[in-house]
Amino acid sequence: MINFLDEPVLGGLYFVHAPNAQTRRQATADYLAKAKFSEPRPSTDGVVKVLHQIAHPFSDGSIIDRETSVQEDHTVRKSVRVGRSDLLAERRNLELVAEQTNVPVPHVYDFYTTSGFEHLIMKKMPGVTLEYAWPDLSFQEREDLADQVVRLVGQFRRLQSPFINAALLNRQALRPGLRDSFDFTMERMKEYTWCDSAVDYVQLRCEALHDMPNVFTHGDLDWSNIMVLNKQVCGIIDMESSGFFPPYWEWVSVKRMAQGLPDGSWFRLLEERLAEEQGSECAGMWEAERLIQALNHHSQWALTPDERFANRSNGWAEVSCILGLDVGPAPQATYAPWSENPWWLDYYLKREDNARSSTPKPDNTARSRSGFFNMNATLHEPTAEVELARKGALAVST
Repeated sequence: MINFLDEPVLGGLYFVHAPNAQTRRQATADYLAKAKFSEPRPSTDGVVKVLHQIAHPFSDGSIIDRETSVQEDHTVRKSVRVGRSDLLAERRNLELVAEQTNVPVPHVYDFYTTSGFEHLIMKKMPGVTLEYAWPDLSFQEREDLADQVVRLVGQFRRLQSPFINAALLNRQALRPGLRDSFDFTMERMKEYTWCDSAVDYVQLRCEALHDMPNVFTHGDLDWSNIMVLNKQVCGIIDMESSGFFPPYWEWVSVKRMAQGLPDGSWFRLLEERLAEEQGSECAGMWEAERLIQALNHHSQWALTPDERFANRSNGWAEVSCILGLDVGPAPQATYAPWSENPWWLDYYLKREDNARSSTPKPDNTARSRSGFFNMNATLHEPTAEVELARKGALAVST
């Protein structure tokens, strides 16, 4: 059986960034030969134990983008490749919480940069992660821990700001100067502000929150970020996603993660409690979030053009259903920076002799920000599977 990495790419497809490659392994090798990493991985000096590590995609583990490790002096070093986060902002978040609340968070000793990484040196928190402790907890103990976390979130929420102030949203830089829920939501759907019906839908649901202050929000209350000791919460870690956000954002962030999970799971327990803490004025923001999710589905990147087409069609059908009206055919989507993926596939242009072009071009779904443009390109016909997906999407939208 051929390994996935060694399967030849068929069906008239080619790797946009490695046109001569025939397999994913060859495309990966081409990428690594061109990529330049001044520091392939964080220094191992003084490292006693690696707690968490994420390798750079397509590097076979030889290049590390993110690592958390215990040092010889019993501190914790968090290292993230430059441009992948903002650890200086995380330091400010941790210091703010430590100064103005009683929420137990890591004490920060130092922040510094090397040629390829940002580093944060922190005190090691006691206990283990909730993820590790979870199997040994009774249902009542799990509920008690959820109650404790919600009380700590209440301390976060007492910190308020007239502005949205955070470095990152979903690990992407967040534009400064946003003031309220409407600004925040428009920023998240900025590629779709031309759609008046979508803007009106959001504006109507944001009106009740117009005069409400933004509150400090953790933004990533995953069980890997909750420290427990003797079945009590003893710390909350990882504040890369934290900052001042609209008052509903903590709840919505958790509710997004709870979708599809069974009763009694961590995010379900947490969401039920956070929902009870929300005022009635926040209720409509989940409807706005569903619209954002549908728009994100429309623009969801995928490695093959057929999959990208299906996402655009199905996502736009979801938008139409949520708005309750026909919003026309699915528009094109911009896939930068994901279209820089070494495994990004596209169709060869079809010539009259059906031969492959010696100068392959990508289709217009990925070209708007990649420098490619060919108005006369004839694209490969969609597969039967994609054609069925398109018909299904059109049926929903009409």
